[in-house]
Amino acid sequence: MTTTEPLWGPAALQAGLQAAGYTPQQQNDFIVFDYTIEAGSYAGQTIRIGLQATADYPTTPPGGPHVSPRLGHPQGAVHPSGLGTEWEYWSRPAAGWAADRSARGYLRHLRTLFAQLDERAAA
Repeated sequence: MTTTEPLWGPAALQAGLQAAGYTPQQQNDFIVFDYTIEAGSYAGQTIRIGLQATADYPTTPPGGPHVSPRLGHPQGAVHPSGLGTEWEYWSRPAAGWAADRSARGYLRHLRTLFAQLDERAAA
């Protein structure tokens, strides 16, 4: 019988994203992947997401997300990204992380964030 060590850190995040159907790639300290926005005013648009996995992921969620192209966010807290000038960092802690510490849980968080972009049109 072969025992498999549980994955932690960036390897665990990358494996979780692959299991969810994405093709993540390591780019320096980030896991980067194409993401098609599912809800809101940008629905159907494919963008790039960069996540910086913590060493103890999934105990601690990735920070971010880092988004390219830069779309802004109606709730602010948008900062320069370490991925380059075409990227921006959204300081948005993953809501509900304690209930679902997985890549799929983080993807639900992304859906919520992109649905909030409609708030800009309503303002």
